[in-house]
Parts: sequence; structure tokens; C-alpha cells
Amino acid sequence: MKKILVVISMTLLFTACTPVTKDEYVRYSNQTVEAGFDTLISMIAYTKTPQEFSAYFDMVKTEFYRYHQLFDKYNAYEGINNIYTINQYAGISPVTVDPVIIDMLILSKEWYEKSNFQFNVTLGAVLKVWSAYRDDGEILNSDGKPGEIPPMELLQEKLKCTGWEFVEIDEEKNTVFITDVCASIDVGGVAKGYATELVAKKLESEGLTMAIINAGGNVRSIGSKPENEPWAVGIESPDMGGVASLDTIRLPDSASFVTSGDYQRYYIGPNNVTYHHLIDPTTLMPGRHFRAVTVVCDDSGLADILSTTVFLLSYEDGVKVIEAMQQQYPDQVIGALWVFEENQIPQGVNAVKSGGYYLVISPSLVTYSRIFA
Repeated sequence: MKKILVVISMTLLFTACTPVTKDEYVRYSNQTVEAGFDTLISMIAYTKTPQEFSAYFDMVKTEFYRYHQLFDKYNAYEGINNIYTINQYAGISPVTVDPVIIDMLILSKEWYEKSNFQFNVTLGAVLKVWSAYRDDGEILNSDGKPGEIPPMELLQEKLKCTGWEFVEIDEEKNTVFITDVCASIDVGGVAKGYATELVAKKLESEGLTMAIINAGGNVRSIGSKPENEPWAVGIESPDMGGVASLDTIRLPDSASFVTSGDYQRYYIGPNNVTYHHLIDPTTLMPGRHFRAVTVVCDDSGLADILSTTVFLLSYEDGVKVIEAMQQQYPDQVIGALWVFEENQIPQGVNAVKSGGYYLVISPSLVTYSRIFA
């Protein structure tokens, strides 16, 4: 089972090197690993006093940890019914939950259909198998040995326990019931982005107007910097530090940036093949179309869903999903940036080389890009 958090105390990092604006806003930043989701969460914001920034950052920690508890599939918390509770009561009884869980699951069900069944939070039974093999594989890799691959027969057997027919949601009673003990839900493809959006909305409602939050790669900006300067968001290299960034996107207002890639949660199997955590519901194997995709849109929860979906689709099908979203929300900047190895580039697709990889970008993002503009 995955264990949550090594606690590290972080001190406030007052960064006052940015010139004070005419409104006397100053740049401050802080980060923490105490807010859940098994990740580093950071925030940069412009406020008039350090005390004001500190109050907002305390809000970030409190809100993220609240959603971490609600969306946690590994652990129980006293007095809280969460995703773990729902799975534990599979085949037993409905579970009364916070309405935010209901809302997230309804959005997930909507995107199960919109994504042609590629985005599937009911895939829990299959993902449990892969998680166990990945945990064992990491241990074997640490000893210089390859990990094993789950037998396809086992994955196909577990696939029979997936699908929304196993999940009953009662919006009036705020209950969720998994009807068969073999089934479970896994919200890893949406939870962190969904929480990031809710935290950002809370900060906006409390008056914060210039900030950027990074929750382990789920980035959400609030407004722009002083003097309407856009925030710069770097596209990380799969080399994880090989280069500063493959590209930089600068949007002039609030936006969300979420990346799905094959290079963070993985193990090495036979023949030196990498097996990562993003599992295609069709093949029951890790997606292999490209190394990463970053999706940009207003809502962080939707960006999380889209990045997971598009990563598991071919480039051509992913473009169709992004274009459909652009048509549905013409007033938003919606786009994607794909990262390919050279041998992965689809025939006829023009890609730009950067940091040893090849990038393809949606037309909607070209003018905001460092290397494509």
C-alpha cells in the first residue's frame, strides 16, 4: 500500500527582490509537503504584506489537505467517508460522502463517455494489479533486476469488475455504492487537478488576484503578475532536469496547465522496457503514443481529465478531443503540447526539436509559446 507523506517543515520564503509596484504589491513564495496528495505544493503570489501572503498560504495548506483526505484511496480518517471508504464498502452498502466527491464522480462519468471510454475512474481493479507489480518492480529494480509484467489473463479477469454499471450515485442522499466487492474506483486521473481548482476558487473568493499554484505538476494561475505580465509555465523534460524546460507557455490571465507523462511513476521490466502508471483501458497496458502531453484550459480539474485522456489516445484522436473542446468553449484558450521521441512522431506531423525531444503544439497556444511563436 502506498504510504502518505514524509513531513518536512518549511519556512516562509519571503522573496522581495521583485520591484514594488505602484500599488505596493510584493512577490512572496512558499512550499510544503504537509498538504497531502503525496507531493510538493508551492505558491507564488503578490500581496501587500507578508502577513497577507501567509494567511493565503495557510488557506492553501488547509484546503489541499481537506481534499487529500476526501480523495484518498489508501487511508481512512476519523469522521470522514472518502474514496477509501467507498471502496471498502463495495458490495456491502452505500456510503454517505461530501458533495464534492459526488460532483467529481459525476464529472468523471461524463468524461467516461466523452473520451470514448479512455478516461475511466472505475478501472480500479485493473490499476490495483498494476500498482502491486509496480511496487514489486521498483524493489527488484533497486537490486538491479527487472520487474515482472502482470499476466494478461489476470488483467482481463479484473477488467470484468470495471464499468459504471458497478457504481450507483444518489445525488439527493449524497451516497455512492459500488455494487460488487470485486470493483473499486480510482480517481488518480482527476483528484489532484480537481482539488487544485477548488483551492484556487477559494483563494479568488477570499480576494487573492495575483498568484500561481503548483501541486506536483498541476499548475493553476490566478490572474497575472503586476502590470499585467503573464505567468511563465515551463514544459518539463522527460529527462527530469536534463534541460530547464522544453518550452515556456505564457498566458495573459488565469489558466490551468496539467501534464501527463510516462517518466515519474514507473519501473523497468524485462528487456529494459519501461512500464508506467498510465494504463490504456483498451489494451490494459501503459500508453505508448508519446512521452508526455500538457493540456491548457481554464479549469484544473478538466485539464487533469483531458491530459489523462489525451495521453492514452493517438495523436490524431487527441487532436480531435482538443478541437472539440475549443469549439465547445470558444471564449477559452484550450490547447495541448505533445512531447515525442523521434521514432514516435506520426507521419506527416511537423514537430520542433527541443532538448532532445520533438514538440507539437495546438494552434491556439502558438502565440503564447517561447519556441513556436
